[in-house]
Amino acid sequence: MAKTYAAFYLPPEEKEVKLPDQKNVDRIKSSVSRALRNAKQSVLNFDINSIARNMDLQSSTEFVQRYATGALSKIINGEPVTNKTMLDSLFNTYAPALNAGLAQTGFNSLVEMRNAVQAGNGNINVANFVQGFSDGLSIVQNNADKTDYSKYGEEIPIDVVDICNYEYSVNAAEQNVEIENNESFDNYITNLNMRKLTLTAHIKNENAELWSINDINAKIVDCMASKTEFTLRIGKSIYENCIFTSYKPQIESIYDLKFIAEIRLNYTSVSQSYQSGESIIMKLKPPVGDFERQNYNLAATEVYKGIIT
Repeated sequence: MAKTYAAFYLPPEEKEVKLPDQKNVDRIKSSVSRALRNAKQSVLNFDINSIARNMDLQSSTEFVQRYATGALSKIINGEPVTNKTMLDSLFNTYAPALNAGLAQTGFNSLVEMRNAVQAGNGNINVANFVQGFSDGLSIVQNNADKTDYSKYGEEIPIDVVDICNYEYSVNAAEQNVEIENNESFDNYITNLNMRKLTLTAHIKNENAELWSINDINAKIVDCMASKTEFTLRIGKSIYENCIFTSYKPQIESIYDLKFIAEIRLNYTSVSQSYQSGESIIMKLKPPVGDFERQNYNLAATEVYKGIIT
């Protein structure tokens, strides 16, 4: 599905973000580091931690990781990889990463690369291969991090955003309230209220079926009636923990649903944000996991990084 200007995700699904298994990462790091130390030719320094982490995230089983790491170790040491299980584990599991870094390795295709790896005999430039594989792993993982919005729930794409207004407010005492004992007037002003976001936008109805528009309306109204939190994406800014407080749909034509939605979210979701891939996540609670915490900044301000087209 092509990415639209914005989208609702409702209701949000409880889907755990995949994190690397530190035991597997340490094992891969140990094997690759040992191979680099024993290399028969000069090999540049690489970010072993990044390679190990991405290899763990992009494989399904520990069995595959062990054989793929064994193949990588043999390549680093200039040895032919004749074991079919090792070859399959490396080239089948990590084909996207190998393909993404193919240009750096000097090969025209994965088949040509696989044949060279199997034959050995100095046909592999180890430094170029490892660098290309490392860069390819990073490319694949970055693409997965920045394009997978399915964890937020069912997507309702918003094709055009006309207006996006923010309103901040506090409750203050009226001027005729008596202030006693030289108290500061600040004591009669509440903290910042929940932020109000008014969104005027359009959802296209390409199949020209009225039931399709009604189905979208029903899902949004059910979300509002049940007080279910949802996620809003505008460009690359993602707002979690949103609540609908008002929803006014208007069918301007059978092909277009215009609506005005009032949305509430806590103001701290702006100050407490962190970057994930190319997106800025506006999140109330700190992320779980060491890798996420490294990218979490309590003092971050809201960043709008443009429209995804």
